Amino acid sequence: MLIKRGRLRPFSGAITGVDPFAIIRNGALVVDDGEVLDYGTASEMIAEYPDAPIVDSPGLLTPGHYDAHVHYSQTRIMGTFGGGLLEWLESVTFPEEARFDDPAYARSVAREFCDALEAVGTTSATVFCASSPVSVDALFEEARHRSLRICAGLVMMDRNAPSALLTPAMEAYDQSRALIERWHGAENGRLTYAITPRFAPTSTPALLEAAATLWEEFPTCTLQTHLAESTDEVEWVRRLFPDAPDYLGVYESFGLVGPGAIFAHAIHLSDREVGLLAESGAVVAHCPTANRFLGSGRCNVTRLLKAGVTVQLGSDVGAGTTFDMLEVAAEAEGVPQRRRPVDES
Repeated sequence: MLIKRGRLRPFSGAITGVDPFAIIRNGALVVDDGEVLDYGTASEMIAEYPDAPIVDSPGLLTPGHYDAHVHYSQTRIMGTFGGGLLEWLESVTFPEEARFDDPAYARSVAREFCDALEAVGTTSATVFCASSPVSVDALFEEARHRSLRICAGLVMMDRNAPSALLTPAMEAYDQSRALIERWHGAENGRLTYAITPRFAPTSTPALLEAAATLWEEFPTCTLQTHLAESTDEVEWVRRLFPDAPDYLGVYESFGLVGPGAIFAHAIHLSDREVGLLAESGAVVAHCPTANRFLGSGRCNVTRLLKAGVTVQLGSDVGAGTTFDMLEVAAEAEGVPQRRRPVDES
């Protein structure tokens, strides 16, 4: 057991409330065999644990950050302009993701991605891979040699994208199932699987049914997709699924809304959709830097929180322009840009 003394940011994980980014200048962590047991001001921790040796830390002591929505397959196109969401997917994203059937390329980007997470203090992330199983294996293989907690999955698409990225629904089911059996719960639960239909416009009813079947068979998996990121996307979904009451209603009709589901963006929602998200226990991954970059609009986070929706932050690299979750938090609506450190001893 030892006391690590230094500047401490005891971030609770919530960016709302009073001074979430405050720093205790003379803070301390109590660590026993790598596990943090306690924290507070240095004087409090030394008095509470008088026999523990004291080690001064030159860095900032802070909890690891969580990224609720990020595309590792877009690491090398971060910040590449290509118009709005749908144009950007076609001109920038899909050509890059087609490269991930090359194992050497996938491994190289996986290393860069994990390095980037570690460099900004992100220790846990929920990740979109590409539509090739090779991309999923490459990320999990890299993560197993790190101390990162990764939840990731194969992107399932069977229409409205380049043919090289499309997989028939049954084949996507088979590939996803094999990956779940190989990786879900690996490394003593540090690596987990996310069933990942990209979004409704690239999904036939058969593919969404396949995703739902996987979730029924493996209910401890996460379910991740996109929701109402742009107005053009919402209108497209309305044309593709004319019988659905709204965008979220498409996923609802296939049993893809509930606890363990993460919906990225959720900017352009009806009151019914907001109510369903709250009632179901699903999570919204709010991605403010990506929303700004693509001009998708501003998510009314206050509306979601008041309705009882759980909102988490995502970098959404590569539309997002930074891996740093504190920069993402600073961009989030309603969060002041500057904080004055707390000076305690």
